[in-house]
Amino acid sequence: MRIDDFNERLRQSILVADGAMGSLLYESAGPQRCVDELNSSDAEAVFRIHQTYIESGAQLIETNTFGANRHKLAQLGMSDRVAELNHRGVKIAREAREAAKHEVLIAGSIGPLGIVRQVLDLPYEQIFGIFKEQAGALEERGVDLFLIETFSDLDELLTAIDAIRSFSNLPIVAEMTYSEEGATMGGMRPQGAWEKLKQKNIQVVGANCTIGPQYLLPVLRELNGIDMPLSAMPNAGFPKRVGDRIVYPKSSPEYFALFAEEAAELGVRLLGGCCGTTPEHIRAMAVAVKKLRPPKSGADGKPGSVEVLEPQERTKRLKTREPESKLWKKLQAQQFAVSVEIDPPKGVSIDRIVEQVSRVMANSHVDSIDINSGTLARVGMDALVLAGALEAHGFETIPHLTTRDANIIGLQAMLLGAWAVGGVRNVLAITGDPPSLGDHPETSGVYEVDSIGLVKVLARLNQGTDWAGKALGGATNFTIGVAVNPVAEDIDEELRRFEAKIQAGAHFAMTQPIFDPAHWQRFLKRLGGKSPVPVLVGLWPLTSYKQALRLNNEVPGIVIPDVTLKEMEKAGESARARGFLLARKMLDWARTARSEGIAGAYLIPPFKRYEEVLELFT
Repeated sequence: MRIDDFNERLRQSILVADGAMGSLLYESAGPQRCVDELNSSDAEAVFRIHQTYIESGAQLIETNTFGANRHKLAQLGMSDRVAELNHRGVKIAREAREAAKHEVLIAGSIGPLGIVRQVLDLPYEQIFGIFKEQAGALEERGVDLFLIETFSDLDELLTAIDAIRSFSNLPIVAEMTYSEEGATMGGMRPQGAWEKLKQKNIQVVGANCTIGPQYLLPVLRELNGIDMPLSAMPNAGFPKRVGDRIVYPKSSPEYFALFAEEAAELGVRLLGGCCGTTPEHIRAMAVAVKKLRPPKSGADGKPGSVEVLEPQERTKRLKTREPESKLWKKLQAQQFAVSVEIDPPKGVSIDRIVEQVSRVMANSHVDSIDINSGTLARVGMDALVLAGALEAHGFETIPHLTTRDANIIGLQAMLLGAWAVGGVRNVLAITGDPPSLGDHPETSGVYEVDSIGLVKVLARLNQGTDWAGKALGGATNFTIGVAVNPVAEDIDEELRRFEAKIQAGAHFAMTQPIFDPAHWQRFLKRLGGKSPVPVLVGLWPLTSYKQALRLNNEVPGIVIPDVTLKEMEKAGESARARGFLLARKMLDWARTARSEGIAGAYLIPPFKRYEEVLELFT
C-alpha cells in the first residue's frame, strides 16, 4: 500500500482495527509455548479469529506475528522458523480478507524483542537485523502496512522503525505502551516520545496495551494536536491471575463505544483493542464511529457509491446487450485489449470485490476482468456466477471455466445460465488444477472432458445444440478463449493441444505469464510464424527477488529468465520498482507486437492488490 493512499484513508474515515488475538487463541487452542507457532500448527484457529473480527466490523487486522522474531523464537529452539511463521501469519490473514464483505487492510504485527533489560544488552546491529528480518518476511508475503506495537523502550522502537525503513516504503503505525501514570517503564512521557518519533517516516503514532480505556485517554490528550494521526488500542482493563490463567475484566462493549467517541474527538484515526478485548468490543466501536465518517468521495470529489442493480434492472440491461462481446469486437477491430485478472472471494460477499473492480475498470486502459476458477483447486465463489454479478454492474468479464468440478451435463447447464441470466459473453476454457493440490485432496476431479472437449461443448452451444446434438431452441454466442503456454516443458505437446483447441472452435488465446518477448517469439516460430487466433499475453509485475525465485522454481508453467532474476536480485530494496519497470517494458512490447499475433494483454496484480496493477499505465 502506498503511504499517500493510507494517509488519504485516514483523512476520509476512522479505521477500526481488530482486538486481542492471544487471549482468544488461549480460549480456542489452549496453552501454547508460542502463539505465533499456531500459524503452522492450527491455522484454522487463527483464521477463525481474523474472520470473527472482520465480521464484527474490523477494517484492519493484524497478523499473528507479534513475537515471531528471531530473538524470541531462539529461546524456544525455533530460530530457523522466522520466515515460515511470518509467511504463514500473512497467508492466514489474506485468506480471511478474501472472505470479507468489505475491504480489509492487513497490518504486519511486530512486537519488541523481549524483556527490555535483556534487549539493551544486545548490539544495535543485532537488534536492527532481527527487526529487518521479520519485517522483510512480512512484506514479502503481502502485508499492506506495519504495526509496531507494545514497545516500552523508545530506543528499541526507533531501531525497529529504522530497520523497516532501510528497505520498505509501506506505511508504519508506531505504538508505545504506557502505565496508569501516563509514562513508559523508563519514565518517558508521550510528548517526549513524540519529539523523537516525529523525526521518523511514520504515518500514525499511538498507544496500546497495558492499560484500559480510561487510563489511555490522558495519553491521547497529551498527544492531541500533533501533526499526525493517532492510534489507540487499549486493553480491556487490568488483568488478574486466576489459577494458571490470566483473566481480564469483563468491560462492556458499551464502555468501549463511549471510549471510541472520546478518542475520536482527540484525533484518533485508527481505533482497536488489545489484551482482553473481543469481537463484541470491536463491533461496538465500529458502530460508534460510523456516524463520524464522511461519505466516500468519487473521482470528481463528490460523494460516490457502488451501483448495485435490482433484478428487474439487470433484466432490462441484459435485453439491450449486443449478441457478441465487446472484447471480440475490439479484437476484430485490431485494437489493443487489456484485461485484469482477479480471484473470486472465498466467502459469500461480493461487495468488496465489486468496489475493487469498479476502481480498476474506471481506468480507461482496462477493457475487461478475467476471473480465476478454483485456482490450485481451492474453494472460492464460482467464477461464472461472479462474472454474472459483475456483468450486471456493466463490467465485461472473461470467467475461467474448468472441467474438474462438473460433468458434461453440469457444464452445459452452467454455461446456459451464464449466457441467459448472467449476461456472460466470454469464457476461457481450461482443464483445471487437480484436487490433490488444494484444500480437499481426498476428493476426485470429474474431468469427463479436458479443455479441448470444453471448447467443443461451447462451440456446439453456439450452434444451438447440446453435446448430444439436441436442439436447444436458441443459441449462445460465446467468445471462446483458451490457454497456451509458450514455455511449456513439452513444447511439441503444447503445440499439438493448441492446434486442437483452435480446430475445436477457439476464438482467442491467453498465455501463461511470460517475462521475455523471446519466449513468445520462439514459440511462434515453432507454430509456423503466425498465430491463427488473437493472443492476450500474460504479464505479472514481480515485487521481490524471492518472489521471482519462488515462481521460477516452484510454480509449474512459469519460466523467469536468468537476466530478470539477476536484475531483481541486484535491485535490492528497489526490487518492486524494478519488477514493475520490467512489466511495463513487456506491456510496451506487447502493444507493438501485432505482427507477432499479440492482440492484447492480461495483467496479474501482485498479492491480489488489484488497483496496484494500474501503475503499469503511469
